[in-house]
Amino acid sequence: MARVVYYHHPQAENFSLKFSSASQSEILSRREDSDGATKLIGYPFDTPVYVLYESDTEIKDANEIDFDQKWLSERIVELPREGQVVAFRLVELLEAAVDVREEEEFRLYKEFEPQKIRQALNHVSWGAPLPQVAGEVMSNLILRHSLPNANHRTGIAMLQFCIESVNPDFEMPRTHLDDETWQEWVDPFIVDSKRIVTVRRNNIRFKQLQELGVDRVERKDGIQIQLDEFELDMHWRDALSTYATRHEDHCTEFARAVLERAERDDLLVKAGPTKQEFITYLESGLVERDFRELF
Repeated sequence: MARVVYYHHPQAENFSLKFSSASQSEILSRREDSDGATKLIGYPFDTPVYVLYESDTEIKDANEIDFDQKWLSERIVELPREGQVVAFRLVELLEAAVDVREEEEFRLYKEFEPQKIRQALNHVSWGAPLPQVAGEVMSNLILRHSLPNANHRTGIAMLQFCIESVNPDFEMPRTHLDDETWQEWVDPFIVDSKRIVTVRRNNIRFKQLQELGVDRVERKDGIQIQLDEFELDMHWRDALSTYATRHEDHCTEFARAVLERAERDDLLVKAGPTKQEFITYLESGLVERDFRELF
């Protein structure tokens, strides 16, 4: 039987795995040295594994935040113009996602970090082939994780807008949550993206688990990461770079799949937008668009 350890604490998803050990005394010592809130789980394998979970954030209901103009302006005032435009649209997309998924008690797991949007825009190969630009826009927004939730769904929306900035007549394959065909097709891309992103930030911790005989790590939503499918034995800085590249390739593949599914092979070889063309489209090409249709 596979030895599985939770990445997020099963009763408190804002607590994530920070340290593991076969020694109960060592894990308790680590807990005493921690400055933040902690939780412990002992996994009763043949050789027990003890895991320390930490959190520096509180889970909030989405309705606890008022996404008004003043709230947003205070958070993006220091960004350059392009960062402000992208931040504004991302918050609109988050609002739409909250509105559509209200019955599921949409949760916010972290603070809004708009400064990371600038970093994301600076790592896109603007003007390269369209699938590459769209994939990198999606990938870098997900990797920087600026929103409190829905970074993957809003990243896909931004990929769509990137394609539309080159060809406004482009029609995205249906993306509603209740469309089973869409879910069956796109969910594996999202799941693999979440695996890559999680390994990217935790290769040292996961290597430690692997040395303790753990086979898999399970993050929320039941997504399992088979540890022997990933290269973990590297410096954490190398992991950030290696898995960022792997994630960009993954999202570029997704962009190509989107264009092929939409039967727009002509756009596979078309040049992607410049940064200014993308920002101009976000600012003036989406006026009065109902973003709820994207979710």
